[in-house]
Amino acid sequence: MAVYNVHGGHNPAGRVACGAVGLLDESKEDRLVAFELINYLRKAGQTARDCTCNNGTSQRDVLEKIVKKCNEVTASYDISIHLNSGRSDSNGDGIQGGFEVHVCSTDKGKKEIADRAITNMKALGFRIHSTGIVIRKDLYVLNHTKAPALLFEICFVDDKDDYNQYRKVGYKRIARALAEAILNRTIEDDTVASNFTGLANSAHGDGNWYYYTNGKIDTSVTTVAKNKNGWWFVKNGKVDFSCNSVEKNENGWWKIVNGKVDFNYNGLAKNANGWWKIVNGKVDFNFTGLAQNDQGVWVVENGKVNFDFTGNKECQFNGGKLVL
Repeated sequence: MAVYNVHGGHNPAGRVACGAVGLLDESKEDRLVAFELINYLRKAGQTARDCTCNNGTSQRDVLEKIVKKCNEVTASYDISIHLNSGRSDSNGDGIQGGFEVHVCSTDKGKKEIADRAITNMKALGFRIHSTGIVIRKDLYVLNHTKAPALLFEICFVDDKDDYNQYRKVGYKRIARALAEAILNRTIEDDTVASNFTGLANSAHGDGNWYYYTNGKIDTSVTTVAKNKNGWWFVKNGKVDFSCNSVEKNENGWWKIVNGKVDFNYNGLAKNANGWWKIVNGKVDFNFTGLAQNDQGVWVVENGKVNFDFTGNKECQFNGGKLVL
C-alpha cells in the first residue's frame, strides 16, 4: 500500500493567496478535484493524505505549510491540483486552453504518470496545452517536497471552452482519471459488482458509460439498455452519445436522440433501414396510413414509409410522398 499526498494549490476562495478567478474559481474547484482524488485513491486501497492549506497568511506561507505537511511522512508522490489562467477568452474561440502537467524533472516515474494523465484527460475531451509536460525549476512545491511531485493544471479558469468542458465532464470524472493515471490501473465503479450485468449507473474513469456482463465490460453488446438515468443506445459495449437514429433491443425499435431514448417523440424518424412511424419514442409497426414531417405527408405501411407508393384513386403520390 502506497502513500500519496494530495492538495489544492492555494488558500480558500476569497482569502489572501487564493487561486485565480474567472469563469471558474480555482480555489473552489481545485479542492473539489483534490478531495475526490483522495477518495478514489483510498477506494483503491491506498493511503491518501490531504495536505491542503486553509490558513496561510501569504502566498509563501501557503506553499511552506503545504510542503511541511507533505514532508511529515514518507510518500510515494505528492500531487498538487491547480487550474490555470491567462487565456482571457470569456466568450470562447472554439479552442481550449487545456490540461498540462508541471514537474521539476521527468525521473522517478513522474513522466509515466504525466503521460497517463494526459491520455486520460484527452479521453475526457480536454485539449492538451502546449507540450503537455512542462519542466519547472521555479515552483516551490515541486522543488521542496521529499517525494516526487506533480502539479496538474486541469484547465483554464478564464477560457469559455475550458469552462464548458469542465462543467460537461465534472470534477469526479476528472479525479478518477487522475487517480487511474497515478495508480496505472482502472478503478471500478461502485455499482459494478462481480455478478452485475447491465448498463452502469455512472461513467467509467475514461468518461465512457459501459455495459457489463458478470462484472466485466462487454464490447460485444449493441442494444438499447436502461440505467437509473434512462434508456440509452449501447454500441460495442458503451453508450454512443452521438447517436441520432432508430435502434432496437428485445422490446422493439426506439427513437434515439443524442444517445438516449426520447419517449416524448412522435413523428417520423430514420435509420439505415428507412423511415419509421414513431409513437411515444417507439416504432409502431401496427400503423398504416399517412404521417407528416417537415418534408411533407408520406404513406406509411406497417410502421415504415413506403417510398414505392405512387398513388390511389383519391390522391397522387410521388415516391411515397403526397403531391399537393
